[in-house]
Amino acid sequence: MQRLLLIRHARAAAIGQTPGDHARPLSAKGHVMAQTLGRMLAQAGWTPERAVVSTALRTRQTWEGLCESFPDAEALFDKSLYQGVPKALLCAISAHGGDCKTLALVGHNPGVALMAHRLVEEGLDHDGQAQRALAARFRTGWAAAFEMREQGPRLAALFDPRPL
Repeated sequence: MQRLLLIRHARAAAIGQTPGDHARPLSAKGHVMAQTLGRMLAQAGWTPERAVVSTALRTRQTWEGLCESFPDAEALFDKSLYQGVPKALLCAISAHGGDCKTLALVGHNPGVALMAHRLVEEGLDHDGQAQRALAARFRTGWAAAFEMREQGPRLAALFDPRPL
């Protein structure tokens, strides 16, 4: 794997509108965010061949919106990403990223944010503006784009689908 996209699910509906957190869907804004993020990634050349997606409804719906922009991508659904501890994310990346150029992982916080920060710390250089934005928070619908190089990961870009 040469490139990695860490994606936090888009904005979800309020807690309590459905029974259980795992079944919580995206909000109307979340559906728009997912589609917008997919177009942004495709326009920037960050098109994944494969995605590993949490089994929660909001992450699956985020992937559905994203993949409108890359319909040929293979999706794998992994229930271990639901609780999203960094170790589970790292296992999923290792298990599924080897033979594709760009892997997307669609998950939840705090795991996605912790994984992104870990990769930034391991890397030798980064996009300074993206790192400053990432240091503040990892908002819903964001994607952190990493180049996975021999000398360490590089945070290449941070994508936010919210209107400017």
